[in-house]
Amino acid sequence: MRVDKQLIYLLYGDRKLYEFEAKFSILTALARRRSDSGPVIRVLTERPAAFDGWPVEVVKLDAATLQAWTGPSGYNHRRKACAIAAAAQWADKTVFIDTDTFFLCDPDALFEKVGPQRYLVDTFEWTWKDALRRPDYAMFTAGIVESGQQPGDAFRFYNSGLCGLSRDDAHLMERVIQRIDDWSRFTSGLHTIEQIALSFELDGRQVSEGRGQIEHYFAHKEYFHAMLGVFFERYGEAFDPALLTLCEEVPRERPMPSPFERLRIKWRLKGVSPALKKAARKLLYGSAMQGDDYVRACKWAWWSAAISDLREVGLFDLTGAWPQEVPSPGGITELEFRMFAQRFLPTDQTPLSRQPARAIAELIGS
Repeated sequence: MRVDKQLIYLLYGDRKLYEFEAKFSILTALARRRSDSGPVIRVLTERPAAFDGWPVEVVKLDAATLQAWTGPSGYNHRRKACAIAAAAQWADKTVFIDTDTFFLCDPDALFEKVGPQRYLVDTFEWTWKDALRRPDYAMFTAGIVESGQQPGDAFRFYNSGLCGLSRDDAHLMERVIQRIDDWSRFTSGLHTIEQIALSFELDGRQVSEGRGQIEHYFAHKEYFHAMLGVFFERYGEAFDPALLTLCEEVPRERPMPSPFERLRIKWRLKGVSPALKKAARKLLYGSAMQGDDYVRACKWAWWSAAISDLREVGLFDLTGAWPQEVPSPGGITELEFRMFAQRFLPTDQTPLSRQPARAIAELIGS
């Protein structure tokens, strides 16, 4: 099992979209590979059959392991730190990558940044000084100060969607896990404590970023989920070498209206109240989307997000006239929007990003 380089994915839960994310990420890693000496790809999952036939090694996780990895406070993302700690023993160099990430370059380029006392992360996010001003960090920063662990203002918080380290430094992840457990009393509701704990362990060490070499789309998941639904409905989930070329079809950025359309929409939003502007922008962005099936899938994602926002303010009612407070897309587009909402976003309020691939395909074909 011991190898020179390994790329690690962790999947748990029964959402199909996580498998779509991982499979697409793997395809981009293989498509960008420039030699046969690339890293071994290992997938840690409780659903190993999902990767039958894929050029990966599957490590089956049982329920007991996943439960143990959540720790005494039941923190799900602690599993990530535990997975890295365990997997780091299997290779000289390990790079863990979140499933909602794709490669822009040969994965080997990431491993060149990893070695003894040399670490890799996704990207720098903010400093301790910034964290002190964040409401979501208030309980955590107060607890850190009270416990005498306050770092300097320039302390750097990293996103751990990418995490690389050598086998010699695997013990660092054990300390990350210990911090997660020690800090549970003042991190309630803070879901990023795993990457915060990692940032504390990396303080003062040689850290490189993967920026420009990968794309971590966590902020735009619903749009990429819509596009991945189209891709896997079209080509299936069984591995085929042809997918390495076909995966290039999928846009690497969230599709947006043209600059001219965005400017036009900006002017249409001039008189809209601040409380409704976000929903109205999403509605009009979706209405302006024109293009292939991937772009059209994002049209539905924009509209789904707009409907969710409108429901929050109590303005979404398909049975009456169009609300005066929100600009209408007009004509046939307004009718299309109403039909979309009635057909795919009924009273259960299920976001489009959580609907199965066949629903996306049905939309595209309608």
